[in-house]
Amino acid sequence: MATRLPGASLPLLTAALLAAGAFLLPVAASAKVGVTSAAEGDPRGKPPAEAERVLRVGVDVQANEVITTQANDRAHLMFLDGTSLSVGPNAQLTIDKFVYDPATKTGDLAINASKGVFRLVGGKISKTNAINITTPSSTIGIRGGISIFNVGQQETRSIFVFGISMTVGAGGKLEIVTRPGFQVTTFFGGLPGQASAVPPGGLGALLAQLEGSRGSGQGGADQAAQNSGFSGANSGQGSGNTLGNSFGSGPGPRNVNPSNVLTNALTNAFETAPSNLPEIVSRANQSQQTITYNGEMRGLVRNNGSYSYGTGTYQQVWSMNTGTGNTTANFNNSNYSGTTTRTGAYNFQATMPTTNPNTPGRTMNMNGAFVGPGYPNYQAGTFTVNGPNYRAGGAFIGQKAGTPPGN
Repeated sequence: MATRLPGASLPLLTAALLAAGAFLLPVAASAKVGVTSAAEGDPRGKPPAEAERVLRVGVDVQANEVITTQANDRAHLMFLDGTSLSVGPNAQLTIDKFVYDPATKTGDLAINASKGVFRLVGGKISKTNAINITTPSSTIGIRGGISIFNVGQQETRSIFVFGISMTVGAGGKLEIVTRPGFQVTTFFGGLPGQASAVPPGGLGALLAQLEGSRGSGQGGADQAAQNSGFSGANSGQGSGNTLGNSFGSGPGPRNVNPSNVLTNALTNAFETAPSNLPEIVSRANQSQQTITYNGEMRGLVRNNGSYSYGTGTYQQVWSMNTGTGNTTANFNNSNYSGTTTRTGAYNFQATMPTTNPNTPGRTMNMNGAFVGPGYPNYQAGTFTVNGPNYRAGGAFIGQKAGTPPGN
């Protein structure tokens, strides 16, 4: 089954969201905080006590490191807690702070972004504590989700794509965004503007910068991150043939995570969300008894130490009168079923224990949002699966039953 969104590219749907980390932090000033998971061109990093070097795939990223890109450079950075950061061309940032305790899955991450286009997908830290991004004109806080920000010396545009919340602070004022597809613009020396819907096509130019020269059709840096396998997650040039100093416990070759940057399919989906979505949902609640969504799931699996890509399908049936429903899914040849509840006018969560007797103890969690025109017609979000000697994570996208193609 293939579910397609207008303007979205599903071949890039695979994403991993699981990362627990393998080291006890806080991190010393020169300690490893992550790894370069993909690169295009010659992005460079300058650790505090070492010479500047090119960030090839597998090269460590350190605390207080200054990272720069030129016009043809792009990079993906994967932190030890599973947070990932996509860095566009002509960018500069400094990793100000990284503290992480894998036992409690808590910590702090602070980044100073001087210029450029960036996309951040929050990992374990962002589930309990905001990741802070400081720019020349504002301070951005990201909780449990995805944000894109375009940083200049005189202006910062912050876009909330998905998750718990995004805050934008400047001049003693704090603007809080919880609606996917909304943005805040802040000018140097001024206050944050009021959150407003991203105009149709408003993300296109930013996504093009992140995709790189190969573009969305061939995956660009996003796809390179997924395909790289992190050839050597140890310090050095990223060309080693041994496991080396592997850093993560999420799914992926060499005990590390492939890029968990949610793909342009998910990002583009939120561009189609209407600005009056709560009102649309309210009217639908009054006029319809049930709505059924059918969709597909793609992700990464770690099963008894072996790594693979997984696919699946799901069906979600809503009772519009109660705002609850039921979801059934089949992912990686295991069945799941459970209750779905709304966590907001346009967000939902589903918790689904496995129904397979041969895979006891596994539970799937889905977190998503309603997007697109109509009721709306589409869903998109992320999922994780946890069980004995089994972990998986990825993305899903679904379509309302009966929606004509292209709507």
